[in-house]
Amino acid sequence: MIKLSGDNLTIDKYRQIVFGNEKISITDSARNNVDRARQIIDSIVESNEKVYGVTTGFGKLVDVSIPPDRLKLLQKNIIRSHSAGTGSPFDYETVRGAMLLRINTVIRGNSGLSPKTLNTYIEMVNNGLYPYVPSKGSVGASGDLAPLSHIALAAMGEGEFIENGKRKPALEVLDRYSIEPIDPLPKEGLCLVNGTQFMTALGANAMIRGRSILKTADIAAAVSVDGLLGSIKQFAGNIQLSRNQIGQQDSAANIRAILKGSSINESHKGCGRVQDPYSIRCSPQVHGAVRDAYDYAFNIIEREMNSSTDNPLVFSDSGEVVSGGNFHGETIAIPLDTMKIAFSELANISDRRLYLLMDSRKTGLEPFLAHEPGINSGFMMLQVTTASLVSENKVLSHPSSVDSIPTSSGQEDHVSMGTISGRHLMEILGNVETVLGIELLAGINAVKMREPLLSSPPIEALKSVIMKDIEQVTADRPFYRDIDAIRRMIADNS
Repeated sequence: MIKLSGDNLTIDKYRQIVFGNEKISITDSARNNVDRARQIIDSIVESNEKVYGVTTGFGKLVDVSIPPDRLKLLQKNIIRSHSAGTGSPFDYETVRGAMLLRINTVIRGNSGLSPKTLNTYIEMVNNGLYPYVPSKGSVGASGDLAPLSHIALAAMGEGEFIENGKRKPALEVLDRYSIEPIDPLPKEGLCLVNGTQFMTALGANAMIRGRSILKTADIAAAVSVDGLLGSIKQFAGNIQLSRNQIGQQDSAANIRAILKGSSINESHKGCGRVQDPYSIRCSPQVHGAVRDAYDYAFNIIEREMNSSTDNPLVFSDSGEVVSGGNFHGETIAIPLDTMKIAFSELANISDRRLYLLMDSRKTGLEPFLAHEPGINSGFMMLQVTTASLVSENKVLSHPSSVDSIPTSSGQEDHVSMGTISGRHLMEILGNVETVLGIELLAGINAVKMREPLLSSPPIEALKSVIMKDIEQVTADRPFYRDIDAIRRMIADNS
């Protein structure tokens, strides 16, 4: 069980909870934060002070005062009315991640959620419940209103959960787990739906997935170097150190380590080739730029995971409840867009290396790595697949954060579109995994075709792992199964 304090959540802890189904609890100090903030909200209600979202309407309706006997209905209605998402549902990990992040936000003591409602959310996470949340409908300010509302609607017993791929009435599921539905107190509806937790969850998921992709890209490049009889000299440490870029240095060191001890590389040291094409020679420069973009996004997302993104915010020390704009998703949208562009480039350069592997003039092997070319097409169509995915990524990587459409009669007149960025990023990452997988498959087959010469010990070990599940391509066959298999190997880190 991982104890949360509101400021101690890391990407690694997030991974354990969201992908490892680790359970959570909260620290005593966090409980105290929640109690103090709730007391301030209760005192505002008692005095009938005018505070946005507590005793007034929402958005453009901020000037509408709500009678005391209707304050609880106001909170239920914001959850109901804002549950307006559409499209296919978010996957389990994204919804679980958003619930976790919402809990970590409110225990910072700036939200005003009651301990009782907080406990319901914790029980939902610890029991692995999966609220039905449509993936489209958030403009990224005021935070992820629609998707967060769908979680709250399920917690209230009026929405739905997904079990075994089917949607089930929320009340039925909560009853089965003996979880009491929430009955939102003043401000609680607002603080459950207002925040950046879905776009941040998508970002955190991308960080976890992206880390594996970065390693895979260096592996694929190294395999292609030997498949193409490329030079290892272009990855030398002094070249990298002469350019003060950490990502490039790390990627080049990785490629050198993977290629160390390759008999294939030794076999052509005296050849007359002066330079390799850019997609081989500049792999560390491109991969390194993506690594640096990843590090930039990683730091911002990890900070956001431990941030207060409600409106209004409660400050227990001063007793103030202040309206602001921490729900605005631009902080996350721009790093997500940066990641979209960066990871699209990993697929772009991978496809170019694969293209070289198809060329017998570059490899000295048969065209398209085909045995009996003409009768067999080899990897010809697999490169067409990568070309398609790379082109699709170029469309998906258009930055969502440069767009904004006013909502709420102009009250909410600039929005981030950050959740759209996150959805597109996850789609891009899936395409990148596939492109790198196809390059790896082709590269390993090229290395296999050079036997009895052997590659480096790491690449030979990789060859054994891959070819245990995917046979060498010696004749044409339906390749979609091979593509699925290699993509799974990348996705599950095997």
